[in-house]
Amino acid sequence: MACSAATNLFDDYASAVTELFDATDKLANLVGQHGPFEEERKYAEQARQKCHAAHQALEQHWAQHRCRGL
Repeated sequence: MACSAATNLFDDYASAVTELFDATDKLANLVGQHGPFEEERKYAEQARQKCHAAHQALEQHWAQHRCRGL
C-alpha cells in the first residue's frame, strides 16, 4: 500500500525541483544583464532553498517510516 504522506512529500519535492529548474534556466539566459540577473539570482536561491527543504522533508519521512510511498 502506498504511503499518502510520502506521495505528497514527493509531489512537493517534484514541484520544487521544477521551480528550481525553471529559475536556473531563466537565470542562465540573463547573464550579462546586471539588474534582471540579480533579481532572478535571488529568486533562484529561494527556489534552491525550497527544493533543499522539500528534499530533506521527504528523506526524513522515508527514514522515519521506512516507506517510499510511490
